[in-house]
Amino acid sequence: MIRTACLAVATLLVAGCASSPSGKRALAPIDYSVVCQQLESSGKATGALRWFHVSAERRAAYEQVFRQATDRVAAQARSRPKGSWAVVADLDETLLDNSKAECADQVQGVDVHDPDRWTQWVLSEQAEALPGAAAFVTAVRGLGGKVIVVSNREEGPHRAATLANLAKVGIVVDVLLLAKDRSDFDKNSRFRLIEEVGVAAAKLPALQVLAYVGDNIKDFPYLSQVDIGDPAQFGARYFLLPNPVYGSWQRLPMR
Repeated sequence: MIRTACLAVATLLVAGCASSPSGKRALAPIDYSVVCQQLESSGKATGALRWFHVSAERRAAYEQVFRQATDRVAAQARSRPKGSWAVVADLDETLLDNSKAECADQVQGVDVHDPDRWTQWVLSEQAEALPGAAAFVTAVRGLGGKVIVVSNREEGPHRAATLANLAKVGIVVDVLLLAKDRSDFDKNSRFRLIEEVGVAAAKLPALQVLAYVGDNIKDFPYLSQVDIGDPAQFGARYFLLPNPVYGSWQRLPMR
């Protein structure tokens, strides 16, 4: 998520930010079930968030990409022993929909990343599955593959809530590799672990990754905003989902 600050402008979201007696930052409770309706009535919804939250195009694009990924993986899995290969997926805006948290930020005028607000959302366990995500994960595991999620949610504060949220929406993953802390957002070391070393905590050896799925160019090994690698890999090994709301592209200058 890309947001920050302590502003309270909507009666729906009450107060804002304060310091508790312990010195920890206290955030007002947020009713995530209604924040998008509140944003709609305020007239503040951006086109990108509206597209992501409600459009038929987003639903169709996600279903299309996940179906293509399933077909590609199924074709390759036939000649491989079960348990010898994996699919690597990002989590946020790939498997789980965080648009309600984005609605809350826009209602309150928060426009850059706020780790405390993000943690508040993660702990609420209210993210919904994105279209096609649960079916894709189920299909991969049914074919004999391991589903490994590489996410920049944080290991300490986010693991239990993330697993609980995934279970609520019917997504079962084999391994969840989170960031150690806020300085560990480069996913390449975790990609190397999967393909070259193995995930000891999950008792998995090095696995061949048949597909990577994500919504950000950095969800794919060694790719970036300045280097997308071999374009032929997209639709073959890399499957990219649309996210016009936030991403590493936000730091690019307009040309």
